[in-house]
Order: sequence, then C-alpha cells, then structure tokens
Amino acid sequence: MELGFRIVKIADICYVTVMYFIAGFLMAKLYDTIFPKFNEKEADNTHILYSVVDAVVRICINAITVYVARNIFELVPSPFNGLYGFQHIRLKELSGAATFSFALLYYQANFQSELKYIYNKVL
Repeated sequence: MELGFRIVKIADICYVTVMYFIAGFLMAKLYDTIFPKFNEKEADNTHILYSVVDAVVRICINAITVYVARNIFELVPSPFNGLYGFQHIRLKELSGAATFSFALLYYQANFQSELKYIYNKVL
C-alpha cells in the first residue's frame, strides 16, 4: 500500500505541476497581448521612475494573479484523489504555485524587456 500511495502522490504532483505551468504560460501570453509592448526608445525619453512604477504595478498584478490562481487550483479535483488513501487537498505542492509563478514571469517577454531596461539603467 505504501508504494501505491507514493506512486499516486508523485502522479498527482505531476498533474498539479503541469496544470500550473500551462496556466502560467497562457496567462503570460495573455498579459503580453493586454499590456502595451515595451519600447526602449520611448522609455529613454521619460524619467526612469515611470518604468519603475510601471514595473511595480505589473509585479502587483502578477502577485494578485498568482494568489487567485492558487485559490482556484485548490478547487480543481484530481483524478488521483482517493486512490490508495491519497487525499489531493493535502498535497503541499497544491498551495505553492511556484511553477505557475515561474511560467507567468518567465514567458512575459514585454515585462522582461522592461525589467532588463531598468536593471541596465540603474546598475
């Protein structure tokens, strides 16, 4: 029974991770289409604080998105729940959302461009 439980738990971790990754990737692409494309030439004509404030707002939006996604994904049932006594709701990875956060930030090309711009201007 212990081996079966571990296999089911690993399968559920994979299930949750893939869900988080796909959702984070899709949200990142959505944000790239919703938010205006970062233009370095326009940013050079304004004070760096405008870019910093914009980045802070985007960070807050991303944080709220991660919070909402984590709460939604906790409600998504697992096909592995109940197998070998496994309880999906007790899975620690379910409340972490690290994979979602990674995908959300990594695949936002416009946001990355703005952060690189700020980094190069400040340092």
